[in-house]
Amino acid sequence: MVVDYIRKKENILPIVLGIVFSWAYYKLPLDRFGILLLGFMALIPIFHDIRVGVIIAIIVLPFVDFVIGLIYIAFIIGVYLYNVFFKGVNPLKKEAIDFPIILFAILILISAITSVDFQGSLRDLIFHFIALGFVFVLVNTIDTKRDFNIFITFLVIAATLVAILGLFQYTDAIRIEGSWTDFINNPSTNIRIYSVLDNPNILAEYLVMTIPISIALFWYSKRIHKKLLFFITTSILLLSLVLTLSRGGWLGLSFGMIVFALLVEKKLLFIIPIFAIMVYSLPERILNRLMSIGNYLEDSSSSYRIKIWKIALEVIKDNWLVGVGLGYIPFKMVYESYASNMPTYHIHNTFLQIVGEMGVMGLMVFTFFMFILFKYSIKRLIKGEDRYIQVMAGGLLSGLAALLVHGIVESILFMPKIIITFWTLVGLILALMRISKEEEQVG
Repeated sequence: MVVDYIRKKENILPIVLGIVFSWAYYKLPLDRFGILLLGFMALIPIFHDIRVGVIIAIIVLPFVDFVIGLIYIAFIIGVYLYNVFFKGVNPLKKEAIDFPIILFAILILISAITSVDFQGSLRDLIFHFIALGFVFVLVNTIDTKRDFNIFITFLVIAATLVAILGLFQYTDAIRIEGSWTDFINNPSTNIRIYSVLDNPNILAEYLVMTIPISIALFWYSKRIHKKLLFFITTSILLLSLVLTLSRGGWLGLSFGMIVFALLVEKKLLFIIPIFAIMVYSLPERILNRLMSIGNYLEDSSSSYRIKIWKIALEVIKDNWLVGVGLGYIPFKMVYESYASNMPTYHIHNTFLQIVGEMGVMGLMVFTFFMFILFKYSIKRLIKGEDRYIQVMAGGLLSGLAALLVHGIVESILFMPKIIITFWTLVGLILALMRISKEEEQVG
C-alpha cells in the first residue's frame, strides 16, 4: 500500500511538468521555448542524483550573480524536498547540534518580523534561510567519506579558480579605490586583487575559509600526485590572500593556522617562529601593509572603523536587547539617523553588527551556536580514531576560526556568497559528524 502510494505521488511531477511545458510551448516563441527545454534537460541529472547539483552549486556560486546563485540553491533544496516527500528519502536525523541552529533560525525570523524595516530585513532572512536549507541538503547528501572528499575537493578547486582570476587582475595592474586603503601612510599599496567578489576584503573572507581546507587535503594526502595538486592549490590561494592586502584576512588565517596545528598536529606550532622571521623577507609594499596593523591612530581605514564602532555603540545602547532588525538595511537606516555624515553599509565588526541587528540575545545565541559546534566537533571528530575525519574536521574548524577572527574588523555575514560559504562549512562539519556516527555504528 505504501509503495503504491509513493508511486502515485511520483506521477505528480511529470503531470505538472507536462502542463507547464504545454503552456510554455503555447505562450513562448519557439526559440525561447527551445532554450527553456534545453535548460530543463540540463537539470535532469540533478533529479537523478542530487549530488551532481550540490557539486555544481559549490563550483559556480562564487562566479555567478548572487541572485542567480540563490535561486539555484533554492532549486536544489526543492529537489531534495521532492525526494523526501515523493521518493521516501529519509529526512535529517536529529543531532545535539541541531538545537542551536534551530534556535538561531528562530531568532533571525523574530528579528526580521520585529524589524524597523521588515522589507529590508527580508533580504537577509531569505539569504540565511536558503543557506540553512543548503546545510540540510549537504548533511543528507554526503553519506560517505568518498562523497565528502569529492565535495571538498571541488570546493578547493572553485576557490583556486577564484584566486587565479585575482592573480590575473594583479598582472593587469588594476588600480584600487581610494576607500580600500590609506594612500598617505601606504603610498605603495596601489593594487589589491578582488577577483569575482567585488572587494579585496570579501575575497579575503572567502579565502581564509578555504585555505585551511586545501591545507588539510595536502596534509592528509599520501599519493604524490595528490600531494602536489593540493600544494599547488594552497600556494595559489595563499598568494592571492597576500595580494588582497587584507590585514584582517592575514590575522584571521594566522589564527586559523594555530587552530589547525592545535587540532591536527601540534608539532606544526614549532614552524610559527620560522614564518615570523620569514615575514621580514616579504616585498616592501606588503611588509609596510603588515606593519600598519598596529598603527590604528594614523591609518585612515583603521581610524574610520573606530569612528564607526563608536557611533554603532550608541545605536546598540538604545537598542541593546533585541536590536533594530535583521540585516544591514534596517541597521543602516537607524545608524544614519545618529551620523548622517558617515553613511555605511555595515560597521566592519561582525559581533557588533549582530548586537546592533539582533540585540544581546542575538550575540548570545550566535556565540552559543559556535561554542556548541566547536565543542561537539572536537569531542566527536578531532578526538576520534579516524585520521581522515580528524584532519578534515581540523581544516573546516580552522577555516571557521579564521573567518571569526577576520570578523573582528569586517562584517562577515553581509555578502550572500560569504553567508552561503560560511553555512556550507557548517554543513560539511555536520556531514562529517553523521559519517563518523554511522561508521561507529557499523563498526
